[in-house]
Order: sequence, then C-alpha cells, then structure tokens
Amino acid sequence: MKNLKGIQSCTTYSICKTNIGWCGIVRNKKGLRRILIAYLKRQQLINHIKEVFEKNLVKEPSTGEFIENLIRYCLGQNVFFGRFKMDWSSVTPFQSKVFKATMKRPYGTVTTYRNLSQMIGYNNASRAVGNALSKNPFPLVVPCHRIIRSDGKIGGFSAVGGKSLKEKLLRMEWENS
Repeated sequence: MKNLKGIQSCTTYSICKTNIGWCGIVRNKKGLRRILIAYLKRQQLINHIKEVFEKNLVKEPSTGEFIENLIRYCLGQNVFFGRFKMDWSSVTPFQSKVFKATMKRPYGTVTTYRNLSQMIGYNNASRAVGNALSKNPFPLVVPCHRIIRSDGKIGGFSAVGGKSLKEKLLRMEWENS
C-alpha cells in the first residue's frame, strides 16, 4: 500500500487467479482483513468483496509478497504466511486464541478440533473451536483446513468449495510435504 498515495486510510483489495480458483485479499492500514479463496469466477469474487466492504474500497495491483505467496501455496509449495501483518479487530478473544493456535499447525499435518481445544486450554470445546474456525477470515494463513474431526472424517469447511476444497488442500499438502 505504500506506493498508492492517499490510500492508507481506506480498504484495498487485490485478486489473483490460482490453481484453486480466484483468490483475493482485503486489507487496511492495520493489515490483512480478509482472505477469500477458490472462487470459480473473477466477477463472483469481486462482487463478494464489494458486498462485504462497501466503504472506501479501492482496487490495488495484484502484486506483492503476499499475493506471490498465495499463488505459490496454491501451486503446492510450503509457504509461511505468519510474517504478514493481520487486522484481528473483527475476531473475538476466543476466536483469536483458536486462530493463533491453528497457525502453529505445520504444513501437511492435521489435528482434531478436540486436540486444538485442549491446546488452548478448553478441554470440552470442540464444537466451539469448530464454530470459531467456520468464521475464519484468514483461510490458508490460519490453516483451518488442517483441523479434522476426532473420528478422522474431514469435518466442515466454510470457504467456497466446502469439504471438497478442504480435501483438495490437504491432498496437495500431503503430496508436497
């Protein structure tokens, strides 16, 4: 955003075509606000972004380190997203705990909702953890696709593409780790 004069006070978005579909990021001066993944059509993604972020929305060039990493991840490369500045203001303290613990899940591995709830100090909060992950504004950075049910089933996935996208992401990571 530093090259776009006068845009620091507004929300910007960038979109790109990846191996999993059209993806986009929305950010402001605090950092990434939202990551949207796997849209079938470019215009569908743009429409969604404009519905959610109506005020002061400016298109930004689809370049930069985050976009490059997003494209590389979708090609199956192990990319570390943790160094990017995030705007956590839209999440609750509980969601923040869940998301930050999920970010520690290594590429190509999975854990269960139950294990994740225990990791953050809530022994019987599997459903609450799953509910928090269903509201994840930062998929891939917060790799909620790496969290599965205790019975080994895939569990839900709220991104466009649902469970089939979750399975595709996990398969891609397993094949490349």
